Amino acid sequence: MRVDRCFAFIDLCGFSAYTERNGDEEAVSVLSMMRSVVRHAADRRGVRVMKWLGDGVMLSGAERGSIAAATLEIRHHLGGACPLEVRVGICRGAALVFDGDDYVGTVINVAARLCDLAEPGRILMAEHPDATVPPWAVTREHGVVEVAGLVQPLSVSEVDLRLDDDARPVMDPVCGLPIDPAVAIAPAGEDDAQLRCFCSTDCAEHWGRASARRVQRVA
Repeated sequence: MRVDRCFAFIDLCGFSAYTERNGDEEAVSVLSMMRSVVRHAADRRGVRVMKWLGDGVMLSGAERGSIAAATLEIRHHLGGACPLEVRVGICRGAALVFDGDDYVGTVINVAARLCDLAEPGRILMAEHPDATVPPWAVTREHGVVEVAGLVQPLSVSEVDLRLDDDARPVMDPVCGLPIDPAVAIAPAGEDDAQLRCFCSTDCAEHWGRASARRVQRVA
């Protein structure tokens, strides 16, 4: 059976050299940090962790923009705490479901190749009509690249946070991402402009539920 999915490969840059310089215990600490951040972001964005790949990970998502959202969140949080940068490759398309819970197909190979081609801190995404990003993110033309295994060159974009130089970003209190105030949203039914600080309705609703629980405990 073929299904439409978006796949991402994330890799910690320079992990082998870091391990050699700092030892196994420090390397394991970095891996544990990375995996914790990935799990939280994947769960929040409705993305599945397909498999851990040593110092990397393979993700899959069905919802439009979910993979881009998850990888941006992962890069942001690791960038503030991890000594190593990450690089990411994303591709969307048809994949064959194999053995019940695995996928095979060109789309997966392309995502892996783009991860290999990405520079540290960069997120590369193959162009596709449904390979979208959330409103608080942007895509910029990266160019046409040769990908091993593909006959035709591939048009690739770079995914990044949408941050206007003239506007101070607001910080989403749930996912911790800096959000352009022009696209930030408030919880449903809230008119306070200061509450326009969420990246999505999911984060806004999570905050609303947490606030309600705090009120109940106080009462």
